[in-house]
Amino acid sequence: MRPTMMLRALNQQFIGILGDTANAVTKKQPPPPPAVSRKPAFIDAFLYKMKKNRNLLMNKTIWSRRSTILPEFVDSTVKIYNGKTTVRCKITEGKVGHKFGEFALTRKRKIKEQANAKNVKQLKKKK
Repeated sequence: MRPTMMLRALNQQFIGILGDTANAVTKKQPPPPPAVSRKPAFIDAFLYKMKKNRNLLMNKTIWSRRSTILPEFVDSTVKIYNGKTTVRCKITEGKVGHKFGEFALTRKRKIKEQANAKNVKQLKKKK
């Protein structure tokens, strides 16, 4: 039997007899993990100025798509630039914490053509 194993067995016996863990040899516990530090939310300088006065934000065009939506902006309507045009967006509580750019799509959606009677007749004539 190894000496460390004997010490463990003896410590368990002492703990059982005395009911005291002060005499027992204890393992060093690893230090607790450090608290997770998060980066602060990015807010553009002009939006930070408007944080206190919401009336300045109403119907304002926002070019900073990377800025975070703050709780102070709730119930206001803004225009977000998507690279070509501006998109109106009403800010609700569910959008807080997201980025402005998430709500102004930069690409057009593909619209699938539905096969209706008119399209079917045109396709048959071409053949």
